[in-house]
Amino acid sequence: MNHLKFWGILLICFIFVSCQVHYTRNKTILEAEKIMFTATDSSFRLLSSIQQPEKMSKADYAAWCLNYTYAYLKLNKEIKSDSLIRIALNYYENSSLKKQSGTAYYLLGCINMKLKKDTVAIKAFKQAEGILTETTENKLLGLTEFSIGYLCMKDEIYNQSLSYFKNSLKYFYLSKDKIYQAYAYREISDMYYEMDYPFKNVLYYSNLALKLSKEAGDSINYYNILCRQGELLYNRDYNRSKEYILKGYRVLPDKKSYYATILSYLYAKLNKPDSANYYLRISSSDKFDINSKKIRLITTAYLKRGAGNYKSAFEDMEKAYLLRDSIFQKRIKSQLYSIDKQYDSAKKEKEKDELKISNRNKVILIGVLLIVILVISISLLLANRNHKKKQTDHAMEKQRLEYEINTKRLENDKKREILLAKLQNKIENTLRFERLKLGVKEENKFENFIEEITKQSVFSDKERDYYIDEADDLFDGKITRLKTENPQLTKQDLIVITLISLQIKIADSCILLNMSQNTMYKRRDRIINHIGLSSITELETWVIQNIGKAE
Repeated sequence: MNHLKFWGILLICFIFVSCQVHYTRNKTILEAEKIMFTATDSSFRLLSSIQQPEKMSKADYAAWCLNYTYAYLKLNKEIKSDSLIRIALNYYENSSLKKQSGTAYYLLGCINMKLKKDTVAIKAFKQAEGILTETTENKLLGLTEFSIGYLCMKDEIYNQSLSYFKNSLKYFYLSKDKIYQAYAYREISDMYYEMDYPFKNVLYYSNLALKLSKEAGDSINYYNILCRQGELLYNRDYNRSKEYILKGYRVLPDKKSYYATILSYLYAKLNKPDSANYYLRISSSDKFDINSKKIRLITTAYLKRGAGNYKSAFEDMEKAYLLRDSIFQKRIKSQLYSIDKQYDSAKKEKEKDELKISNRNKVILIGVLLIVILVISISLLLANRNHKKKQTDHAMEKQRLEYEINTKRLENDKKREILLAKLQNKIENTLRFERLKLGVKEENKFENFIEEITKQSVFSDKERDYYIDEADDLFDGKITRLKTENPQLTKQDLIVITLISLQIKIADSCILLNMSQNTMYKRRDRIINHIGLSSITELETWVIQNIGKAE
């Protein structure tokens, strides 16, 4: 028994500790969280209105740190440290609040990605991924997968990047978010291009991204995708490429110089030197991008060749080819580095997976042992408890049945007393009126008096039905069953049976029904014939025994 108590206390302590961490109930924080995605500015203002949040309870402060950081990042504000989100992370980590814990790790990854700490970021995203898979937070899980894919793309680990982008797309479809679906399709298209997939496949995913961004009303992404298609087509279809890039050039000021470079090249290829020179002047501000410099040299060579300056055109083309070789060499080195990194990454992942499997097996074994011990202890406690409960239930059931029987008997006795009292009162009234009518002399007054007295002393149809129903209820529906079994019985027969069951004497029954004794005996003979009895005495005994006793 002492062992049982020990394990019971241990189980209670375990449950108590696991239930300690809970989410906030602060109305301001909950309201800010509710409008986080629909009105981020308002959400941020609500959170900023809380004075000295660090003085709140641990649960409220952790929730404030989580939502404040989320709003801060969504508004694209400059962030210098991950200290605030780590407060939330320390509170939610290893708790049952999987959504909040996963969100905290996701935000930690986003902050470190902004701070260019990619190693820390990807570790945080992987932690978020592991936790969020146990929840239904599909949108957040999709964003986590997308972020990991982006970091892999930065390192030119395109196979892994493509896999993560496809995973993100799966979760964005589950969350029914077309905006993020478009982003995922856009990145899948780019990965196909980088991995030299067939051009039709590259364009297919790009068109899906274009369609979804338009349906979602995301104009910035729509024009970015359109311009990307223009870049993909700039050596395949000059007119379509020009048309797409011109649209982006007009609405995306951040990339104006880069798009102007491509437009100058396209107009040169289309033999429109004035337009080519116009965009070439605009693009000259971009002096750092090597690819842009190469395109400008090629554009200049085409323009000089068109003007008849072949020597200078050849020199520019030669410079462009040298730059292209330089870019190609860098790309080769980058690909070799990427292959090495993929190999190292795969090796590390394999080692990590093996370690995880080993640790997981140990944890499972320990967990199984603890569960077995707890199950045995709880089973013994439950068996003892069930035995005592059965004894208690048996005693309680016995008391309940006795109570119900006594209550039913008292109720029936009370009903019987009430009916008998009413009937006795009716009889007394009838006798009193018989005496009173002797004092009435005038004939017309006598007839009225008799009529009024008869109404008050003799059963009316309504009263007859009332007493039949009351007796039927008192005797558990036996009168109704008798009527069902013997449909030839009339209401007049039933009131006679009712009075017999209540043990009202024949003389008193005659008074109540305004019936002579001869008529009463005839009525009783009729009832005897209907129900198959032989004598009036037998009728009274049969009715009292079979109807006049409550069950």
